[in-house]
Amino acid sequence: MIKHFLPSYPWARYSRKLLRRIETPRYVGKFKEDEVSPRGFRLCIGQEGEIPEGHSLKLYLLVDESDGIIADAKFEAFGPTALIGAADLACELLIRKNYDQARRLSADLIDKQARDKSDTPAFPEDVSLYLNLVLFAIEEAAMQCMDIPISDGYVSTPVVSIDTEGGYPGWDSLSQKQKISVIEEVIASDIRPYIELDAGGIQIVDLIEGKELLISYQGSCTTCYSATGSTLNAIQQILRAKVSSDIFVTPKL
Repeated sequence: MIKHFLPSYPWARYSRKLLRRIETPRYVGKFKEDEVSPRGFRLCIGQEGEIPEGHSLKLYLLVDESDGIIADAKFEAFGPTALIGAADLACELLIRKNYDQARRLSADLIDKQARDKSDTPAFPEDVSLYLNLVLFAIEEAAMQCMDIPISDGYVSTPVVSIDTEGGYPGWDSLSQKQKISVIEEVIASDIRPYIELDAGGIQIVDLIEGKELLISYQGSCTTCYSATGSTLNAIQQILRAKVSSDIFVTPKL
């Protein structure tokens, strides 16, 4: 008797966030060269797979020719649902990054973007092939703009996209320890991964009266001027959207 050792249907093992991105992807589509070149952008296309193979991905990046920043991203995909979800999440992560940072995007970072719980992967291990296809397409697209100079003063911020969720339910009734735990969860999932792309780090020092969050920077953030500017504003924006609109962030220098 022949036994088939096939994994269960992956749909049942996706995270809820990943399911939503598969059912209603945000970045499906394409750009045309004649639409973007007059605007000072370069269209870079990464393609992996073939339809006869059962999976095909075409990734479109609009790269600003003045500083190498990815202004927008779209994709066309044919194949398993995991490929669609991975491509849509990657497009979201790539926007407002420069092409060098795009090349450092990892499968783990894509997965973290769609997790329901920080310790539970959004993608089952047996669909890792499709995460890798997305990374290969990103690399191919990024290689097409290596001649574009990256601004010496550019430092990425952790903001990729923010869906305002009205704050954390029952925030005011939480204890100090619970509030810090909620903030740490948001930092771990929505802030720290993007700061780490540029060898930086962030830690919570204290939460004063449930409003003033004291943080400390590590790594490259300690000497970066944007740590008290655009990056700080981005951190505060995320925490106000996901935790409480009253929060303001103060770096400990």
